[in-house]
Amino acid sequence: MVEAIGVARAVGNLVDLGDPGPESGPRRLVWILPTTALGGSAGFVGVSAAGEGIRALAKGAARQWGSSCTTAVLAVSPTLLFDGSGPPDEGSLSPPALGGPGDVTTDVASLVDLLADPRSRFATGGTLVADGGSWMAP
Repeated sequence: MVEAIGVARAVGNLVDLGDPGPESGPRRLVWILPTTALGGSAGFVGVSAAGEGIRALAKGAARQWGSSCTTAVLAVSPTLLFDGSGPPDEGSLSPPALGGPGDVTTDVASLVDLLADPRSRFATGGTLVADGGSWMAP
């Protein structure tokens, strides 16, 4: 969480200094979190709390910086972010509708590109869940 605040402060300082940003338009922050940040997982309270803190940070930054910087959160399966020491997908509400958590290169990267694209500015402050359907209610 400390690192997330540091990143937000660095971007905020540039915005406050009147730095016009890249030629493509306002700055964009895309945060990638495990879905445990949305629903919690036994033994991973710290991850869940930090995730919710980053989601609140993204919303606050979206309101404060408006058109100078957009933010979005992408929530993905925990198995894509942890090295085997993280929470299993067993804690999700249902088995993944698409059979698995997805692939970082083919599934997640394209969504990061989408959220970082200037045309996605109206998603600022929002959270997109992309975990193959694990967190859908049965």
